[in-house]
Amino acid sequence: MVSRSLEKMMLIAIGLSTVVIIGVPVLMYAIDTISTTTQLQEAVLVAGQIHNATRDVDTGVLNTTSITFWVNPGLSVTANEKTLTVLFIDNGTPANTWAATYSHDIIINEPILSHTGRVLYSAEFTLVDDSIHITFLEVPI
Repeated sequence: MVSRSLEKMMLIAIGLSTVVIIGVPVLMYAIDTISTTTQLQEAVLVAGQIHNATRDVDTGVLNTTSITFWVNPGLSVTANEKTLTVLFIDNGTPANTWAATYSHDIIINEPILSHTGRVLYSAEFTLVDDSIHITFLEVPI
């Protein structure tokens, strides 16, 4: 026969083990979700900055402008004639796309390179010969 105090200790041990076995994966999932949400929010801001700068040059508000921003893995920028697309893909979440069409052709001289960590970039937007030239350069830190 097992004493009452030993039974209580066994029940506490089983309860704590259950909390750890179930709680740790749930906590890790929550942390991953928060991280993905933060990266998505940053991608939304970067896409807005890129499209705003492109629009300023496209509409003639500025002949040239530059911006600086942080890029997380999974962010890419492509151009197809007059359409500029910012794409963000992260860890199996649905792809997020921000595209806009402009009145000038868009040429990307230097693209955003793939990387594994967060990288600081600068981008220069210039109107040359009726085309918007975009140059992305990694900023050394």
